[in-house]
This record gives sequence, structure tokens and C-alpha cells, in this order.
Amino acid sequence: MKLAYQTLIVSALLAASTALASGQEPGAFAKEHYKTPLADVCPNPLIIQKDWLAQAEQGAMYQMIGAGGKMEVGKYSGPLGSTGIDLVILEGGSGMGLGDGETAYSALFNGNSKAGVTPHLGYQDLDNAFIYSRRFPVVGVVTPLDKALQGLIWDKGTYPDGFHSLDDIKKFADSGKGKIYVSNTKRTFGLYLAESGVNPDALVQGYRGDLENFVGNNGTWLNQGFVTSEVYKLSNGANWGKPVDAVAVSDIGYPNYTGMLAVAKPRLDELTPCLEKLVPIVQQAQVDYLTDPAEVNGLIVAFNDGNFSTSFWKTPAGLNDFAVKRLIEIGGVGNGGNDTLGDFDMDRVAKMAAIVKPWLDERADPDVKPEDVVTNRFIDPKIGLR
Repeated sequence: MKLAYQTLIVSALLAASTALASGQEPGAFAKEHYKTPLADVCPNPLIIQKDWLAQAEQGAMYQMIGAGGKMEVGKYSGPLGSTGIDLVILEGGSGMGLGDGETAYSALFNGNSKAGVTPHLGYQDLDNAFIYSRRFPVVGVVTPLDKALQGLIWDKGTYPDGFHSLDDIKKFADSGKGKIYVSNTKRTFGLYLAESGVNPDALVQGYRGDLENFVGNNGTWLNQGFVTSEVYKLSNGANWGKPVDAVAVSDIGYPNYTGMLAVAKPRLDELTPCLEKLVPIVQQAQVDYLTDPAEVNGLIVAFNDGNFSTSFWKTPAGLNDFAVKRLIEIGGVGNGGNDTLGDFDMDRVAKMAAIVKPWLDERADPDVKPEDVVTNRFIDPKIGLR
């Protein structure tokens, strides 16, 4: 108990020192910039369920509190600026932030058994919002990420020309030079590749965030992974330490939204007064985080170094800095086709609906439509990256 308490103090001081180095008290920026009154319209505390462990890709959530929050195993909490309510950010990952077998989808309906609460909003993927539209019907209300960050990683020394389109992937699969390691060939992105003409003999399923097949096959395989964190890890270590690059799934024909914030559809009316004021704050927090990520990146380092997520998950400062730059460079965060950050391109949503429609089963509403799973009604069109 004493060691855990000491770790909490050290981690909090590390996070605080980042803010103090900029001349501000921890959390001062959030208090000064997020002032929309929420106490009369939002639950207090407001609980957000993430789909994975703390990382830069979720920076907007932590931005709304800043470095002055409370670190506990599985969650980070504190005042949401000066809005009058507290925000609780729950870790994701089945068996880590969530109970075994639980997901960010099920948590909105059945609760997070580890935290003992039912979140109000949760991170969701667009493809799965269609697939689970009957079992766990959700409505995405804002997407801090404009592009899904999953993709295919390649070694630049082995493949200097890289892979930038579906045709490139098909040619590679037919060449016999290596395999394509994906999470599953029976659903979502892996199934899309198989159904799009990629040679099934080249597809190997089983990816769970691991890079051993990439390393063990000396960089001849393409490996599914995050185009932010895993590109950094392979380029700077992970038993590889040589330059790699990646193409995002949306750039090879699978225009998914991941990390969209959604509510359980049965609670949409109940939460609408809150969402009308909250969503613009989320939009602005993402803009502010990308503009100056130092405070939040520092608290993410401290949170993970203090084992408040899980012991194996570390996010060094260099990784967080790389992730932010990468997000901007590849359009992982951006205004899309207009001047607004956080809104859904309904043409993209319709394209995803068409892709996943043949996969729908008893978990889905057979008549599900794009407007059933996402909405732009709460978006402030004036907020975007400039």
C-alpha cells in the first residue's frame, strides 16, 4: 500500500511538473478555456469509456482535465475545466481497463465491471457500430480522429517503394514475397481485404498488437498495426530498430472511423441536452491538444509509468511526440473535406455501410442506415484546425 501511494505521488508530481514548466498550474489551461456550464444538463461525474490504454491518440479526453487530475488504477479523473462537473476517463482493453470479455460497446449497456459504473459515452468504431446495431446500438456524436489509425506496416529497407493503395497490396499478395498479418480474416478489415481480391493464401490472422511475425520474418511480412505507435516502436526498438512506414486502412479503401465518441442509442434523448454543450468542448479540446500537447503528453507518460493502466504499457515522451506529429501528417486528425473538426463525412459513412452490409447477422439491425449510427447534430461547424 505504501509503495502504491508513493507511486501515485511521484506520478502526480511528474504530470504537474510538465504544466509548471510552461508557467501554469496543472489543469489551469482547462479551467481557463472550458467554461461552458454543464452542471444543469450533464451527469456529474461524466464518465467516458476508452477502448484502449492511455495514449496520445486519446489526448483530447485528457486535455479537458489537464495535468491536475487524480490518477487511480484504471481511471483518470478531475474537474472538466470550469464547467461545474467532473470528468472520469476509464481505461479500455478487455481484462485490463474492462472486465474479461467486456468491450467499450457492452460497457455502455452492461457497465464496466472493474470500475463498477456504466459510462455515458464510449469509444466506438464505425464498422462495429453497424455490426452490433441491434445488440449494442450506439450513436456516434463526435469523432476526434478523422482517420482510422490501423493500417499495414512495412520495412522501408525491404520495400523502399512502400504500399499506398489496394492495388499495391494485391500485387504484394500475389508476389509470394511475404504474408500479410491481420487480426481476423473473417471480419472487418481482414475480411475486406479478402473480399477485395487480395490473395487469401497471403493472409494470416491472429494479430493482437504483436510484432513478432514482422521481426521473425525479417521484415518481409506486412503487419497490421497502428500507424502511430507501432511505427514508432519498430523504428526505435521492438527488436527491430530500423525505419518502417505504414498505410492507413482508409487509404486502401476501408474508410472507417475509429475512436468516435458514442452514446447508447436508448440514452440519446436523455443525454441530448448535455451533448449539445459537451461536443463543442470535445472538438475544441482536440484542437487545443494538437496545438500544444506538452501538458497532456506529460501526464500520459506519468500515468503509464505509474502503472495506473497496466504494467506492460509504457508511452515514453518520444512516442507521444511522434504520435502527435504523425496524426497531423497523415490526416489522422483534421477537418476532413470542410473547415470543421470532429464531424462525420456522411458519404464515408454510407460507403462503410455498403462494405459491411453483407456481413450483418443476428447482432445487427438488418435495416440499419448511416444516420442510425452517427449524427452531426451536436457539432459546432466553426471549430476546426486552422
